[in-house]
Parts: sequence; C-alpha cells; structure tokens
Amino acid sequence: MRRSQQQPTKMNAITYRLPEPGDEHQISACMWASADLWELTDGTPESVAEWKQICDLEELRGRILSGEKTLVATWNGIVVGFIAFRRGNHLSLLFVRREFARQGIGRELFTRCSNALNEIIVNSSDTAVGFYQKVGFVQSGDRFCKNGVWATPMKWTEIVANRNH
Repeated sequence: MRRSQQQPTKMNAITYRLPEPGDEHQISACMWASADLWELTDGTPESVAEWKQICDLEELRGRILSGEKTLVATWNGIVVGFIAFRRGNHLSLLFVRREFARQGIGRELFTRCSNALNEIIVNSSDTAVGFYQKVGFVQSGDRFCKNGVWATPMKWTEIVANRNH
C-alpha cells in the first residue's frame, strides 16, 4: 500500500464533525473517490449528468447550509466520509473513500446521525445494499431506475435494528 493510501493509526485517528462551508470541495472529492461511476450509473449521458449534479459544489454547499443532518469523517484533515439527510429521515448520501472502506467509518457516520430517529429510509445503490443490511435496513420496495441510476428502497426502524443487534 502506498503511503498516501495508508490506513488510519491511533496517531492519525478518524474524527467526526459537522461539515462547514468550504468543505464541499473535499466532500465532492470524497464522493468521487468512493465509488466507480460505472457501478453507480448505467453509463448513459442522463445518468452521468445526475451523478455530476449530486457531486456539484453548489449542491453540496446547499446541503451543508440546509440545517439537515450532515456529518463528515476526516483523517489528517482530509474528508474520508460524508453522510447527509433530506426531509428529516431520508438518508440521501453516504460515502466513504474506497481506501478507508470496511473500517467502520460508514457505520459510525450512520450511528451518529441516526440516534434521534425512529425510522430512516434510503434508496440504496446496488453496491451499498449489503452495507445497509448490516446496519439493520430491510428492503421496502422494488428496485427502480431514475435518471439512469438504479436504486433499491430500504427502511431502517429503531425497533427492528435493536432486535437484530
């Protein structure tokens, strides 16, 4: 593993904080470094345009300023994870840089943001369904395609999550 891709150590622990205006550049970079564009879209111009809009700096700045639940995970001052909600309980974005995957960062972001909610909904990408199942989500509808992006509706409820964990 190259030094730039090294894993966090105790001296360089992951920290969690609210995002601030100006973080949108790093959040966008984190999102681009989290997933393969071709895994998230069907490759059509429409789906690529949808992904670019989600990662747009003004779009992300709006999310930071929205007052909705958002949180970043940082390592050495670099944003390595991001979570954002819309409409209170709709988990709309959850990304962790690939080189930091499977270290509990996504779970910690989710846990810190779900503590005051009884129910959370998400439209999961195909690549994230397994993660959401591990934190207690269940499929709540049929897989669908919107603007060339496939998603599976899922729901988390505090009661079911507590029973399963």
